[in-house]
Amino acid sequence: MSRSELPAVLQDLIAGRTPTMDHVAILLDLRSAADTLHSVADVASRTRLDRALTERILRELTASDIVSRNVELYRYAPAGELRDTVNSLAEMYYTKPVSLVRAIYDRPVRAAQSFADAFRLRKAEP
Repeated sequence: MSRSELPAVLQDLIAGRTPTMDHVAILLDLRSAADTLHSVADVASRTRLDRALTERILRELTASDIVSRNVELYRYAPAGELRDTVNSLAEMYYTKPVSLVRAIYDRPVRAAQSFADAFRLRKAEP
């Protein structure tokens, strides 16, 4: 399954809020205990990710309105339709993990795309 075969809401979630499998792992870890506040160290330990990377991803998920932050603790907190989309992402993670990995990594990397765009030849305007 390619990224283009996913529902539009999942494509948007992957493109803008969970661009890597590390984001997905952290998001699903928080989702598994949605009513609990989690420290960076606890999430890093459970997901086996570097603490600095975990902290950066938690900040990004907070900025994306999927996670809330209370001092130095984080909680899974998407609103309404976003919660349904994350549930669809979780279902895909557990039932079609290879398809999810392909969907996440089957797109141009933003930095590489920006670099390539800088060298794109453009037609001269009349």
